[in-house]
Amino acid sequence: MVADESVGQVYSRKIRWGRQVASFGGFLDMRRSSTTPWSRAAACSASLLLAGCVVAAAGAGAGGGIYLIQRGVESVVPVPVERAGTATSQAFEQLKIRQTKSQVEQGNEGEKREIEGTAGDREVSVTLQVEGNNTTRVQVVAKRSAVTWDKDFARSVLDKIVAYSR
Repeated sequence: MVADESVGQVYSRKIRWGRQVASFGGFLDMRRSSTTPWSRAAACSASLLLAGCVVAAAGAGAGGGIYLIQRGVESVVPVPVERAGTATSQAFEQLKIRQTKSQVEQGNEGEKREIEGTAGDREVSVTLQVEGNNTTRVQVVAKRSAVTWDKDFARSVLDKIVAYSR
């Protein structure tokens, strides 16, 4: 075999064959890759995670720290619970939500208020809980039925509460 062809021609034929196989899928490539599939997956995961953090940070700065939760929205406002309760009443009046229930509880974490109301086919529930020194966690859930929630309406209620609490 080598008698008819030079060693260089045989070697170059093997390299060409290797390149063709590599272009076919790369799984038979003889070159050592500097990245493994696991490191590529880790890099992709990290970049997606960092992108999510950047989006959350941008939303917190622009929207006053309003976060989506499973059934509604929540935010932490830098006011006492009493002032957040007054802001909730003003938001209910502005958005034509008829208040149906108001409850105040004293627990180990501090005061907790629950205010409920109805607006058309929606049941709105606002929970105000002491978060720290003069800060209140506000959670708003707007329920259409037993299994559907209106996060957009809950967001508009929370926007009004945050605006009136300033």
